[in-house]
Amino acid sequence: MNSNPLHILYTSNLRGSLDLLPRLHTFIRYLKSLPVDDEGDVMICAVQPQTPSVYLLDLGNACASDIWHCTATDGRSTLIALDAMGYHAANVTNALTPESRTRLRDNLLGMALVDTASAWTHENIEFTANVTDKSFTPRPEGEAASVFSERGVRAGLMISLTPAATTHITDNTLYLADLTVGQVGTAQVSFITGAPRLTAHAVFDVPLTTAPDPTIAAAIDFIQSEARFYSRNQSTN
Repeated sequence: MNSNPLHILYTSNLRGSLDLLPRLHTFIRYLKSLPVDDEGDVMICAVQPQTPSVYLLDLGNACASDIWHCTATDGRSTLIALDAMGYHAANVTNALTPESRTRLRDNLLGMALVDTASAWTHENIEFTANVTDKSFTPRPEGEAASVFSERGVRAGLMISLTPAATTHITDNTLYLADLTVGQVGTAQVSFITGAPRLTAHAVFDVPLTTAPDPTIAAAIDFIQSEARFYSRNQSTN
């Protein structure tokens, strides 16, 4: 079983804010470069240093119906930008039509699209939008064990891409706190004792002084140009 720690970075409620994304990308790269917080029991395996598995996630509402480029592309515009930024998975529940999903797949989107009907499993971790925060309503006795033994996920870990009130682990499921646009959340999970344990979490505001990444800025220009093309076609049909 892979016992390397996890380092999660995530966003939520971007609502089509393409202009933010070049600065967001720069800030995410900065957060990735920071050392993972040490914890006392990590010294147990100090002889074999462990490299964290890093995941970049979006918890949903990447686009919004009142944003022109989201409407023109049927919700694809921001998702294409997130894919260019190296996101691993995004919650697209109620955000895409079957045609939009097909177009993204045909465009060789590398990011996993997760919704209540489609989960994504990687490194024996299941990323899902089909579980909600049950920290205050525990599952019936025995239910958690049967779910995790059938799925065979790493140490029983699932990561919910449905935003929660707080970041925490309950019943071997990591829930991530909801964010507003312009924020990045982080969470670190250790498997040093076998079961997943939340060792650190934080929410950061993207500094206004952050320099935009030129590659992502160019990608945004292209995405907006394509959206204008779709918008013109829709207006003439």
